[in-house]
Amino acid sequence: MRLFLVIISFTLILSAAEPTCYTVQLLSRSNSVNNHEVVVSGVYDDSCKIMEIGSTITVRCGCFENYKEAKQHREGLAKEFKDAYVSTTYKSRFQIKKPPAPLVIVPPKVVPVVIPEVKAKEKKEVVVAKTIEPVVSITSNKSKEKKKKSKKKKSKTKIVKKRDNTWFYSRYLARLKSKKPSKFYGYEYSFGAQLSYDIGYFDEAQSNYSVNDWRRIRVNHKGSFLEQKLFYELEYSFTGPNSFKDIYLGYENHINVIDGDYRVKMGNIKIPFSLERYSTSKNITFMERSLNDAFSENRKLGVELLLSKKIDNSRVNIFTALFTNSIDENRDDERVKNGYSLRTTYSYKFAKRHLLSFGFAYQGRDMNGEDVKFNQGAEAKFVNKKYVSATIKDVQNLTKLNLEALYIYDKYSLQAEYTSTMVEAYNTKTSLQNYQFDAYYLQGSYFLVGKGRKYKFKTATLGKIKPNRDGAVEIAARYSSINLNDTTQDKKEEGGTQDDLTLGLNWYINKETKIMFNYIVAKPDVYKNSPEDSYQGLYQLVQGRVLFSF
Repeated sequence: MRLFLVIISFTLILSAAEPTCYTVQLLSRSNSVNNHEVVVSGVYDDSCKIMEIGSTITVRCGCFENYKEAKQHREGLAKEFKDAYVSTTYKSRFQIKKPPAPLVIVPPKVVPVVIPEVKAKEKKEVVVAKTIEPVVSITSNKSKEKKKKSKKKKSKTKIVKKRDNTWFYSRYLARLKSKKPSKFYGYEYSFGAQLSYDIGYFDEAQSNYSVNDWRRIRVNHKGSFLEQKLFYELEYSFTGPNSFKDIYLGYENHINVIDGDYRVKMGNIKIPFSLERYSTSKNITFMERSLNDAFSENRKLGVELLLSKKIDNSRVNIFTALFTNSIDENRDDERVKNGYSLRTTYSYKFAKRHLLSFGFAYQGRDMNGEDVKFNQGAEAKFVNKKYVSATIKDVQNLTKLNLEALYIYDKYSLQAEYTSTMVEAYNTKTSLQNYQFDAYYLQGSYFLVGKGRKYKFKTATLGKIKPNRDGAVEIAARYSSINLNDTTQDKKEEGGTQDDLTLGLNWYINKETKIMFNYIVAKPDVYKNSPEDSYQGLYQLVQGRVLFSF
């Protein structure tokens, strides 16, 4: 108890001898020649003082009696000085009114200094002033060279910052993402959206018309925990028949046994089947997917497992999924249709922008007697008439096969896929018949300006284009074909055939904005009982899109 009283008494004596206050410390640097000039030349609030304490030079603002006042003062300064914090200091440090004199470089000569005798009170004042006045230092030619180099480096960083802020919305988009993981299990988050507006002119044999409308309006939110191992995504669409998009929870980690990675996703997910469908619509080359998309599935409720292993310069991916009706299909009380899917890919990286990837996919689904309809327009969403169409009634099973290939060499790229669909349906109440339809496409692109296309090896999907400072310009061409005719073995399904030739021009203004232009020549060959549903010949489509996504 006595020891405790002694400590308290000693503390009170010290505090009485040298009173303190709360202050806001903006910055603190080692007291070198370069740091001294940078700190002294800075612009600060009137309440701020530049102090030299020991081997450091410090800027402190205000001298407050309580912590609350100092905290309020810090909030006003935090806009320009993000690292500012509340600290304590001696009140005597703020009694000096004169700012520190500019740094004087003395030539390397020993000059005797005569210190006059002063009284005890004056000595105390001299000591206080000495802690604030700049230290006279001697520099050599080497220090001057270092000083020049540091100035050059600082000017480069300033140029980069100005370039990043050229777009007025960049600072607002940055607020939609977490700057650093929080203390709550490393939580990170981001908000995003996709807005695309289409304008098209269609020249058919029977009519000519123009259309302009919103193609996609979507918002999404993503988050992750535990260094992004545990993650989730929520996406909602305001356009189209399906409102609920990616809504899932996932987990990924490393497997030491095989020295590979795994990922599990549960919820409303994309079914792994083809490169074009599994990649997001924001990263595909053309405005719409190819004619193969007539056989693709939309998002479904299910579970997906991805196993990925890197072997030297190559990577092997195996996707497996079990799925059932989607959230929208359950909401509409559609008949339950369960299925499974398998997709395997192999990719090899020759160099930084030189790669080859190919894959195989198999999918099966129990249709439970549901009718299946395949139809396809001319690779345009807002075309009025889809001539190629086939409807199979009382379908029991649906089986699909897909082959994919992708080759990227610097600014060039080639991509191709082939899809075959087998339909098992009852022709009568007792006999089953098998129908087979197929489609394929081949496309290529070249970047006139920019680095080229991107590919994500770990997920086997197309990546987002990151344009240069001047943007990126891409030209592309695609030929696709679909066949919905099957008249073998007394089957009379004549859905028709169609061939499309598409030319594309893409201007990537920045990472978020893209302008697309497509010119399509379609050649449907359909014979139906109704003259309105039959078409033999060519028709042309011209369409453009403004896409903004983040």
